[in-house]
Amino acid sequence: MNLKKKLAVNSTLLFAFIVGLLMTGSFLLFRSHMKDLYYDNLEDHALTAALFYFKKDEIKEFTNERYHQIEVQYHRINNESIRVYDAKTKKLYLKDSIDIELSDHELNSIVKNKIESFTIKNRQFVGLFYKDNQGDFIIVVSGINHTGNRQLEILGLMFILFYLAGIPLNYLLGTFLAKQTFRPFKEVIAKVNTITTENLHSRLEVQQAQEKDEIKELVTTFNYLLERLETGVMTQKNFLKNASHELKTPLTIIIGDIDVSLQQPRTNEQYEEILKSLKKDTLHLKSTLDGLLVLSGLQLSEPQQMETIRIDEILWNVLEKKAIEYPESKVSVDLSALADRENLLSVHANKHMLFIALYNILDNAIKFSSPKPVNVLTFSEHHKLLIQITDQGSGISEQDKESIFDLFFRSDHTRHIQGQGLGLFITMQILKLHDIHVRVDSEVGKGTSVTLVFP
Repeated sequence: MNLKKKLAVNSTLLFAFIVGLLMTGSFLLFRSHMKDLYYDNLEDHALTAALFYFKKDEIKEFTNERYHQIEVQYHRINNESIRVYDAKTKKLYLKDSIDIELSDHELNSIVKNKIESFTIKNRQFVGLFYKDNQGDFIIVVSGINHTGNRQLEILGLMFILFYLAGIPLNYLLGTFLAKQTFRPFKEVIAKVNTITTENLHSRLEVQQAQEKDEIKELVTTFNYLLERLETGVMTQKNFLKNASHELKTPLTIIIGDIDVSLQQPRTNEQYEEILKSLKKDTLHLKSTLDGLLVLSGLQLSEPQQMETIRIDEILWNVLEKKAIEYPESKVSVDLSALADRENLLSVHANKHMLFIALYNILDNAIKFSSPKPVNVLTFSEHHKLLIQITDQGSGISEQDKESIFDLFFRSDHTRHIQGQGLGLFITMQILKLHDIHVRVDSEVGKGTSVTLVFP
């Protein structure tokens, strides 16, 4: 069942339930009101009968002739019967033609409550306790509200007919309205089906004059999705293109060195130099592959195993690695500014990824600053932790500063320094995942300062 038919069916069921509930409640309320009105009518007749019968002191001397006269006087009471009891003896003084006997319990209830209404066999009764100078009496008036019952039957029949006619009518109207409502969705689906990986630049049209509704919101959201998909596909294409180039270069050098070494016999010293060159190129290739693996993991998923860690501990671990890799390097760390704010050194992050980010930044600083020292400073600003890594290298031009975090970017001024153009790109992905802002201040010939602002 499609959404249009489901919407029509659900709206019809809702209509049937609500209208049925309203009609049933209205019918029951009207029936109760008609019953109460007829009880009030019987009560008025009972009071009238009490005044009529007991205006003379002759209640015990009724004759057939007088009873006939009384019946003539009350002929206007349609299908209503009157009977009179002695309240004490329960003796019946005036009997009607209704074959229904009232029990002592019902008569005593009338005496107790002064006036009582009840129903027996669809016939409504009103009993009235009346005190007179001749004694205490019970007047009972009863009848069947034929007029009210006919009105109830007509009302119930009308409700049923309208209800049965309203259900299919509601379904037809619901189906029509559902088609009209979902027509824009049909157009959107038709347009979406024409979009493939070859034309991801296509966008769904948004009517400028159209009010902001679900259709416009859907189109806007889908266009945003297409934009992200197009960006992702272009990134993958560029990534594969650049990655293949970066892998091809060291492989070509390795193959060339091997071919040269096989052209003629060489001395052990020459073979040793060739092996050292092959090792250097192989390590470069391995470093590139490691960077690509880390990068693919960052692009596929968000950081896992987030925990509270000490940033100073990660810094010391990075410096230990760098001291082994660059034994001649000089790095100074100053944590004194946070002596009274050590709580800022505890951050919520992925320990492994944050290690990689700091490792890459310090690696660049040491490589470009060597043999000059690198300074690492921690301090606070607006209750936030800041880590500033400053080198004394050649600096970065304004033109290159905007591209240093791009994938595989290598400045023309630093191509003599070994690298793959992956480190800072990976670092930026890690910092974004941790909501860490980065500031780069640099001047050509005077070094570079990279500041990390933690959230």
